[in-house]
Amino acid sequence: MRVTSIINTFAMLMLLLALGGTGLAYWSAERTKFFSTRTALANRSYEAHLQLSSNIYQLFKQYGDAMLIGDRDRGAGEAELIIRIRANISTIRGVIAEEIELVGDEEFEELELLSRIERRIEDVIQKFENAIQGDVPDGFSRNWSALSSLLDHDIDRDFRVMIGEALDEELEEVEETRADTEAHIVLIERIAFLFAILSVIVTILSIASYRRSIAKPLAHLIQGVREFSHGNFANLINLKGKTEISEIGQVLDDMAIKVESRTQELRNHNAALEAAVANRTRELERLLDEAQSSEAARRQLLADVSHELRTPLTIIQGECDVTLRGDEKPAEEYQQALRRARDTAKHTNRLVDDLLFVSRQEAGMVKLEMEETNLGDLVSDTASLFDASVSIKIDVDNAILRVDPHRIRQAVFALMQNARRYGGEELSVRVDQSPAGYSIAVEDRGPGMDDAEKKRAFDRFFRGSNAADSDGSGTGLGLPIVRAIVEAHGGKATLLDREGGGLISLIKLPKGTHLSTVEGGLPVRRKTVN
Repeated sequence: MRVTSIINTFAMLMLLLALGGTGLAYWSAERTKFFSTRTALANRSYEAHLQLSSNIYQLFKQYGDAMLIGDRDRGAGEAELIIRIRANISTIRGVIAEEIELVGDEEFEELELLSRIERRIEDVIQKFENAIQGDVPDGFSRNWSALSSLLDHDIDRDFRVMIGEALDEELEEVEETRADTEAHIVLIERIAFLFAILSVIVTILSIASYRRSIAKPLAHLIQGVREFSHGNFANLINLKGKTEISEIGQVLDDMAIKVESRTQELRNHNAALEAAVANRTRELERLLDEAQSSEAARRQLLADVSHELRTPLTIIQGECDVTLRGDEKPAEEYQQALRRARDTAKHTNRLVDDLLFVSRQEAGMVKLEMEETNLGDLVSDTASLFDASVSIKIDVDNAILRVDPHRIRQAVFALMQNARRYGGEELSVRVDQSPAGYSIAVEDRGPGMDDAEKKRAFDRFFRGSNAADSDGSGTGLGLPIVRAIVEAHGGKATLLDREGGGLISLIKLPKGTHLSTVEGGLPVRRKTVN
């Protein structure tokens, strides 16, 4: 038998015993209350009958005195006693009503007897009144005869018998209630003794079942678990039965068998693991070589920056040296030299400005001039700087977004310029809308880039393998500038492969952007765009 079934069974038995004991106590209290109430009502009725009898005899005495010596108080004493008698009858009737409500219809006989007594009393009172008020000449003898008749016939024979009958009825009811109370006490004692025996039996059975089904198997289970904790998985627990503890022991035995098997497997795989560690060591060495190559690339990047800055500075210096060498030259030659120096300086300034913008964006301190801008118009204006081979597709009627139009135009132009330089003459630009915001895609039909190059394409001064086929005029800052501008607006720039060949340069701008830059010179909170 399962442990939960045993526990539930004994819990149910104990609950039934508890409920039975509670019910027995409640029933006993109610019966005791019933007997007590019935006894009290019988006593009240008995006392009320005695008081009624006393008041009636006093009334008869008053009538007798009035007939013998005259009615001196003109019936005041008799009237007061009659009021008391009627009050006694009303009290008895109320007690009988309570008894009927308590025990039922068996008290109707008392109510009928009370009605007979009441009628007899009223009849006797009327006869006394008639006897007292008689006006015949020999009224005294007649009245005396009437009084004797009332005393002998109506009072001694009828009234006394009915009062005695009522009192005997109340005494009998008290005795009956006392007998019922004693019988109830005996019954309660027997039932309580039976409950005690049942409680002892259930307790003994509970303890025996607990020791047999729970305590002993649990002790055996704990001993087996201790053996397992010491690594001795060969000695299984082997609990019998179908209880939950037996199932736990079986599960632990199965686990011990599996652990022993896995331990052997681990020993067998140890050599393979050592070989894997050796392979991973070689992989780490390869990664270290790649890190060293990355360091060399960083140094090369610094060299490229130095070269990019040194070349225009050398040009400016050379132009100045040539212009200043020799005799004084015409003003036109000076102007041409100054123009060449200015153009070179502009190129250098753009290079420095791009590097500064990227650095500020990475530091979160870019300043943007934000305004409501129609992205469709901005893309169309930017594409107009190229020839007619650029295809424009705008799928949004009114793509209004709060951006820095100068910077977004710079980013779109850089993407078009990059696509034209490395992807060929045919370009297409598309503006789309998504639930999160808007996107601008520039597609070309060039050779594209592999996955490794796409991952590094937004690094500063990185140039892909297809850059060797171009004119070599790029600085390697176009895509980094694009990413810096887009991320400054809370967006994201990515490169995707175009179906059928080529590359898609995609920028996504969210609606309600919380900029990661400085708008109007004030820091703005960052928002991550997926």
